[in-house]
Amino acid sequence: MKILVTSSTGLTGKAVVKALAQSGHQVRAMVHRNDKAAEMEFLSATEIFTGDVSSQESVEQALTGVDMVYYICPTAREDEADLGKMAVKAAQKSGIKRFIYQSVLHSVEPSLPHHRQKLEVERYLIDSGLPYTIVQPAPFMQNLMNAKQLLTECNIFMQKFFTSYESVNRLNLFDASDLGECVAKIADSEQYCYATLELCGPQNLSVSEMLTDMSEALGKKEVKLEFITDEALADSMHKRGATQYAIDTLLSMFRHYNTGDFCGSSFTVRSILDRQPSSLSEFLRREI
Repeated sequence: MKILVTSSTGLTGKAVVKALAQSGHQVRAMVHRNDKAAEMEFLSATEIFTGDVSSQESVEQALTGVDMVYYICPTAREDEADLGKMAVKAAQKSGIKRFIYQSVLHSVEPSLPHHRQKLEVERYLIDSGLPYTIVQPAPFMQNLMNAKQLLTECNIFMQKFFTSYESVNRLNLFDASDLGECVAKIADSEQYCYATLELCGPQNLSVSEMLTDMSEALGKKEVKLEFITDEALADSMHKRGATQYAIDTLLSMFRHYNTGDFCGSSFTVRSILDRQPSSLSEFLRREI
């Protein structure tokens, strides 16, 4: 099976390319820049396609001759829904066997801009007549490693998921490596056609539970919690070239996490993998 993976150089793209290649599929990795080709080749992609997901012509060319597509839209794009619909139209023309769309857990949550956009793509895909699978992963454990140096060198968990040590909101986290393995099995079997699948980790974690797991991974050292202000996060993203839409989208996401639970069930992942997905403790032991 030849499978196109769009946005292949991101966190989930790399995990999916690696897992699909290890499962014996031919993977065409779509990259935005030629200098990313070596990284994809290292992950065993069989073809590299340099193109732009915002160009219909480019997407149509990328889809030529493939059996299936795993579609990931770049993060927090204001035109995300339009890009997703354009990719679906291109896939209709190409006659692929299945369109696998990476959405987000709880895409029906109306207060989050990127959830609304992904839900719009889900609806369009369902109505397209294409054989499809929609995957809805929880937030990824790997995102905790953005502040890995502070954690490993200073025993500080710098984050925006919680507002105090007493925060009672809970968060489900999912290992991106498990996502890749799930996608490989989904691509291998027709039983997942026309399915919408919530992909979650095995725990809905409070701040105290996260700190306990981090302390254990660091050899029972006390881990302190530090908080990023909205202003500091916005300034950091602005310096990295993020759009105002992306900044506002991520800030609204964190405010949502802070004010209530963002929970999920690992039932679907256990059914796909025939095992329990990775816990945060297992992930941290592997990464630290």
